[in-house]
Amino acid sequence: MPEEKTELEKRKIQRLSGEESNRISRECLRTALIHLLSEKELQKISVTELVSRAGVSRATFYRNYATKEELLAEVADSVTQEISSIIQAAIQGRGYEQYLAFFQKVRGNKKLAHNFMIAKVPFGSVLSLPSLIERDGAPKSAERHYLNLAFEGAFVNIIRGWIQSDMKESPEEMAALCVKILAGANLGGLQ
Repeated sequence: MPEEKTELEKRKIQRLSGEESNRISRECLRTALIHLLSEKELQKISVTELVSRAGVSRATFYRNYATKEELLAEVADSVTQEISSIIQAAIQGRGYEQYLAFFQKVRGNKKLAHNFMIAKVPFGSVLSLPSLIERDGAPKSAERHYLNLAFEGAFVNIIRGWIQSDMKESPEEMAALCVKILAGANLGGLQ
């Protein structure tokens, strides 16, 4: 069985500037973590295994991250940034098209979503929904605040259930369900 290439070897990287090398090393560590998360929980992944898969040294890991959890937080943050505008549109618009865009994006990142589930990363923390729902900083009534929390819980659990069921429903079906369920729960009128 041929030995699997490291993330650096896959990129055929030779010599780079310090800044470019650091950026690539961080990218390789993130990619290696994502791959390892598909095999086991974060707690069972060693730094040695992580740096071996990434093709970088332990010193490189510790120069960039204090812990595996810090690396995971960076991965989660990049996912959050990537889909935050779509989530924001879904939350604000709460219409079919907004939900559809969201579920299409999640399905397009199916492996990553599954990896987060396998690693037991709380999906709500990845999405950072409370900060998206109430990020404008305007004072909220108690009713609005708790309705936002109810929406967040419902939406996160719908996403979690869809991922756990291996996304058997299409993004179109999920968008239609969200419109029906969330509006039916009187959560659609939070504008």
